[in-house]
Amino acid sequence: MLDSLGQLHAAIVNGLRQKIPETITVGAYPEIERSLKLPAVLVELSEIDPGEDPGTGETALIAHFQARAIFDPAQKNAELLVRELAAQIAVAITHETWGVPVSVAQMLQIGEDAFKPELDGYLSWMVEWTHQFNIGPQNWPWPDSTGLCILLGIYPETGAGKEDKYWQLGDAVPENWGES
Repeated sequence: MLDSLGQLHAAIVNGLRQKIPETITVGAYPEIERSLKLPAVLVELSEIDPGEDPGTGETALIAHFQARAIFDPAQKNAELLVRELAAQIAVAITHETWGVPVSVAQMLQIGEDAFKPELDGYLSWMVEWTHQFNIGPQNWPWPDSTGLCILLGIYPETGAGKEDKYWQLGDAVPENWGES
């Protein structure tokens, strides 16, 4: 189970810093004022969808992440370099879990990014992927009101007179199992 979204963000940024050349700035949610140290890779969580319920009481989520490769358009070969960096990001996230309990990255798209107004004037390509994970307390919120339990047995050691061969669901197989 994932502790927090911050844990996942930090793992992604640190993982990309290890896989992307040191000459490129890697960060998440930077304050873009008058300048940005370029070239850069900027990571952000863009949306969250419900995931497949694990049946444990935890909340399952699918997080959509975006990493933007950003270059100064005046840099020589910038059009090619921004695409090259986007490809490097794609390689860096492939099969990645960042060492935290999330699903393997699922690539969604790679392409030019024209929808981030604060990046107007820069060349920007975006790589988008998802991770599914569970977050929140692991519990079953409904009390057992039946007073019943599930017992297991393996044939032919079942039936009347062999009740001592059964064990409760979740327990280890009893040591006396298989003895007649």
